[in-house]
Amino acid sequence: MIYDTERWAQRRRVFDRLEAKAVRLLLAASTNDALPVVQAIRYALSFARLTQIRNVAGVDVDVSGPLHLFARDIEQTLGQKLNEADNIWSVVGDMPRVLTLTRQARESLLSHLPIDRESLEEEVTTRKLVVVSGGGGGAGYVYPGCYEVLERNGLIPDLMVGTSIGSLMSLFRARRRLFDPAPMVAASKRLWWSRVFRVLETQNRYGLPATLRLYLHAALGRLFLNSDGEPLSLSEMEIPLYIIAAGFTVDALKHDLGYYEHLLDGELSTGVRGGVRTGVKVLGLLREFFSTRESLREVVLGRAEGTEDFDVLDASGFSSAIPGVIHYDVLRDDPRMKRILDDLYARHGITRLGDGGIVANVPARVGWETVVSGKFGRRNAFVLALDCFAPNPRKLPWYPVQQAARSANVDADREFADLYMSFPRTLSPVNLVPPVRDALLAIRWGREALEPEVPFLKMMVSPIPVLGD
Repeated sequence: MIYDTERWAQRRRVFDRLEAKAVRLLLAASTNDALPVVQAIRYALSFARLTQIRNVAGVDVDVSGPLHLFARDIEQTLGQKLNEADNIWSVVGDMPRVLTLTRQARESLLSHLPIDRESLEEEVTTRKLVVVSGGGGGAGYVYPGCYEVLERNGLIPDLMVGTSIGSLMSLFRARRRLFDPAPMVAASKRLWWSRVFRVLETQNRYGLPATLRLYLHAALGRLFLNSDGEPLSLSEMEIPLYIIAAGFTVDALKHDLGYYEHLLDGELSTGVRGGVRTGVKVLGLLREFFSTRESLREVVLGRAEGTEDFDVLDASGFSSAIPGVIHYDVLRDDPRMKRILDDLYARHGITRLGDGGIVANVPARVGWETVVSGKFGRRNAFVLALDCFAPNPRKLPWYPVQQAARSANVDADREFADLYMSFPRTLSPVNLVPPVRDALLAIRWGREALEPEVPFLKMMVSPIPVLGD
């Protein structure tokens, strides 16, 4: 699959943003009188962003060329007025022309291209909800609260994408189409630091060695088994799930492997989970990787060829493996996973896998471009991006690392988020295995943060009424 993301974004994102502005203007009004106007605007904007349509025969028909002039006219007619409007009525005078142009464009497509009316209207009027959960260590315990809010309001993701702690939280959500937080809460009661992390000398084969060894299968393996008692793979998730990992080429590793393995040995006596020296060392190493972006590979586990059957805990483990801090590996007797990894490394020209946050800490682009590519049939994506690690000056020890992550890749990914959420309150990023009481508190904070956005979310993903002839 070739992702023509830049071209798609140039055509579609301006109309995504205009639709969001129209919906927010409606929600800010004291009455719902303008709802028919907003729905008509949504239809016209959605028509203008069309790039391809999958017809009833399953053939993708490119409409970006035939609709080029129409899209330009709609942007010129509505763009500036909507962006500057403080109420939706300011664009009503332009709607007769907008609707006439839209009907003419629709008739032209149906008359000249192999597109059936039903497929066309389905493409225009439906949205796919993509939920992106970013990295940030223990701060990510706010995410299940967001998943609960979505569930209570009937908003079931069509795709989930996660990095680091976001990938682990996403496992619990994507396992079943209907969300039940009970298994996650029960798991937290059985976890403690020494069961999840250990400090000991081990081999390394696929992961970058580090001071702490992460043992996800030992900690959570029983929760992620299929009906045959075998470890779950990404293809078995009821909600499609992609997990981001960084692929390190030989050129990306500026030191011998022993350097990464023993980077924080000196901090063990004072505790790796805290301390300014630890943060300074980790920040220095991350900046080193950020500066050699061309030597890294963004690996989308679950989407990349040959990774569909990747073990879910292995995927999350590699995505969470912060260089120099956490080492994750597949050293057990598992011929299937080793074949998958060997093939992946050969395809991508990499020598190690590690922390997905180095390449995409809030991977909104991956979610957006996957839907727009037609992977799931219809191409209208609504991306909810959750960022537990956004820069927060009140958390001074973490602020430099948060700023580094934002400038390295988060700012670019935010361009593909239709709703980007940061969180005023989170647990500390180093609180990776919190007590149950703390985890439940973080979940509540997540609920409280997302709940005000529910009306916007519900309307943006609701079906658009078909424009009459």
